[in-house]
Amino acid sequence: MAPVSHNRGRRSGRTAFAAAGTVVVLGLTGCSTLSGLLPGGGDEEEPSPEPTESVAAAPLLEEALADLADYPALTATGQVAQTVGADVQDTSLTVADSGATDGTIRANGNEGEIIDVDGRTYVRATEDFWLDRGVFGPDSDDFEDNWVRASASQVGIEPGAVLAPPVLAEILGGLEVEEEDAVKENLDGTLTYRIDLAGERDQVWINAETDQIQRIAIEELVPEGAETGPQVRLDLAQADQPAVEELYAGLVTTVEEELTSSRDARIEVAWQGEPNMSCGEGPNCTWSGTAYDASGADGGSVSVRMDVTFTNDELGEQQCSDSGTLEAGGTLELSCGADYNNSESADTADQERSVDGSAQLSTRGVTDEEQESVLAALGEQREATLSGGADDEESGEATDGESAEETEGSGN
Repeated sequence: MAPVSHNRGRRSGRTAFAAAGTVVVLGLTGCSTLSGLLPGGGDEEEPSPEPTESVAAAPLLEEALADLADYPALTATGQVAQTVGADVQDTSLTVADSGATDGTIRANGNEGEIIDVDGRTYVRATEDFWLDRGVFGPDSDDFEDNWVRASASQVGIEPGAVLAPPVLAEILGGLEVEEEDAVKENLDGTLTYRIDLAGERDQVWINAETDQIQRIAIEELVPEGAETGPQVRLDLAQADQPAVEELYAGLVTTVEEELTSSRDARIEVAWQGEPNMSCGEGPNCTWSGTAYDASGADGGSVSVRMDVTFTNDELGEQQCSDSGTLEAGGTLELSCGADYNNSESADTADQERSVDGSAQLSTRGVTDEEQESVLAALGEQREATLSGGADDEESGEATDGESAEETEGSGN
């Protein structure tokens, strides 16, 4: 059968990351699979069916999807996996129609907080969470309990790309209905209609009383423009206005106060070859090196910073830094220097001075400019999400008022 169509309105230890060197100068100065959790897999008890009673599946699903597309936000609780057969993780999310997300993900006993803001996914978790996923970076030591920008492949899902209500409705609407009839079924004590889709184990359950989607079990939830997507088994519900307000308020606070120290794990940054350190009279020292993508990431870019410390036992420390943007698969030249500018008497002019140098690469999950942009986007999204229902109500009130005036005028 053809895909369901519906009309909806959108609301407005691996690599050395630090380096050190010494220059002598002469001069003056860091399982189960979801298939077992989907219908037909594992030992999970199937929902107990009521005596067979069916309704037409396509119209029922079309109505439910139109309703879903109009949610200001939804809650999604259940299990996700990056792909079929990948490790399962439990998740609990609140996702707005804009894609703004807050929630948790948990796998192998390791839990992380997850947010999605303006198309950026960040996770805050323990070191074990990242080690379990084999995620490393030049600043892995800073991942512990800090926000880290991550890719969908690293965390299993990009919530805003697949679970924003209008987006999810569109993805589900593009799946073919396998059976013409929806079967009445008892799902966890609630009477629902189960709709079987064309995928091997793709199913949707619709609450028989509210006609809203209660559960989805989809082998591959593919976002627009992508070739693959996560496997999901999620219970869905519409989020109320207080939950939506709390979502946006919490995200704004996080972006303002906590993302400034965030890191970025989407690209594994490392030195390409050995950095170079040179010193001349002064001593005036320069450190230069090339950072590169050691992970072979598919795309994206990361803000990289190099911090260098020069040390002389007598003259003390001097520091410098450089930063830039590293594109996936590319390289980034970094260089900075420090001048001790030491002036000495003639009898010490020919003294040899040993200068040590060390450099540390690190990443930034958000720059100052990006932070401003994300905050502006969240403000606009919040207003659009929360004004959706109000616009309808105001429109209805105006219509009622105009009708009353017209009726009164015709009576005169």
